Amino acid sequence: MTTQFMSLIVAENLGKSYGSVVAVDSLNLRLDAGSVTGLIGPNGAGKTTTIKMILGLLKPDRGVVRVFGQDPWDNPEIRTMTGIVYEKAFFPAHQETLEYLERVCRIYGVPESRAMEVLEAVNLQEATDRQIRALSAGMLQKFAIAHALVHKPKLIVADEMTANLDPQARSELLELVLDLHKDEKVAFLLSSHILPELSAVCDSAAIINRGKVWASGKLSELYEKYAVGIIRVSTDKPYQLEEEVKKLSYVKRVNSDIRGLSVTVVDGKEDALYEDAIRLARKVKAKILGIETGSASMQELYMQAISDKERK
Repeated sequence: MTTQFMSLIVAENLGKSYGSVVAVDSLNLRLDAGSVTGLIGPNGAGKTTTIKMILGLLKPDRGVVRVFGQDPWDNPEIRTMTGIVYEKAFFPAHQETLEYLERVCRIYGVPESRAMEVLEAVNLQEATDRQIRALSAGMLQKFAIAHALVHKPKLIVADEMTANLDPQARSELLELVLDLHKDEKVAFLLSSHILPELSAVCDSAAIINRGKVWASGKLSELYEKYAVGIIRVSTDKPYQLEEEVKKLSYVKRVNSDIRGLSVTVVDGKEDALYEDAIRLARKVKAKILGIETGSASMQELYMQAISDKERK
C-alpha cells in the first residue's frame, strides 16, 4: 500500500453521539499530506471525539473516515503510520527516558538506536538517564512527541498538547513542531482551544463548533475570506474607546484587549472608521497608536467565521 496520498485524512458526514448528546454532527474534514493543520474550537466543540475517530479509537455512528485511504477503526496498519500526543501524557514514572524508548523500539521492531535519535530530535539528549517522573511539564510533552516519533509516522495527531504548559514551554513545543515538520517530514494535526499560538505554526485550519467543521482551508484563504472588514486600532485606552466605537451604526463587532481594539465593519466603511476612531479618541482623551486594516488574529478569524456561519 502506498502512503503518498494528497489527503492523509478524509472525513465525510461523520457523526458520533453519546446517548442523547450529539458530540460530532455531519462533520467534513480533509487534511493534506505535508501540512500542519489546526483543529480549532472551544472546549466541548467535538475536537477530541473527532480525533478519536480519526485514530480508530472510536467507531463513528454515521459517515465515513479514511486515513491513508483506509478505515482506521480497529486497523493496526494505520497505527504504524500515525503518532499520538495527548493533553496529559502518561508513562511509567519510574523508568528512565532512554530505557523506556528503547523498549518502545523493540515493540515496533525498529533499531534501539532510534530511541536516542528521537530524544535528540526533541532536544532531550541530556535527559537520557532521568526518570520520567522527574521531567518538567514541558519536557514531558517533548518526551511524548519523541515517543510518537519512534516508528517514523507520516502523521502526528496532538490533542491539546500545550493546554497545561506555561507560555515559554508552549512556545518551545510549537517551535519543535515546525522543526520536526521540516526535518522528519511529518504532517501534524493540532487540536487546540488556545488560538493565538496556532497561527505561528499552522499552514491550514479547520474551525469546529457544535460538532461540525464550519470553515476550513489554507490559513491564507481563510484570512482572505473572513478577515475582510477587520481593522486593528491600537490605543492607550482600549476599553473607553470601545464603548464609543461600538455605537457606530456600521460597526458589526468590537473585540478589545489591553493593546487596542479589533473592529469589524460593514464592507466599504473602513475609511469611515479611520476618521471616527480619531474623533472618538479625542472625546475619551485616548491616544491612537496605530490603525491597520486586515490584521485579524486567529481568535478574530475564528469569531468572524462562526458569526458568518450563524447568519446563514
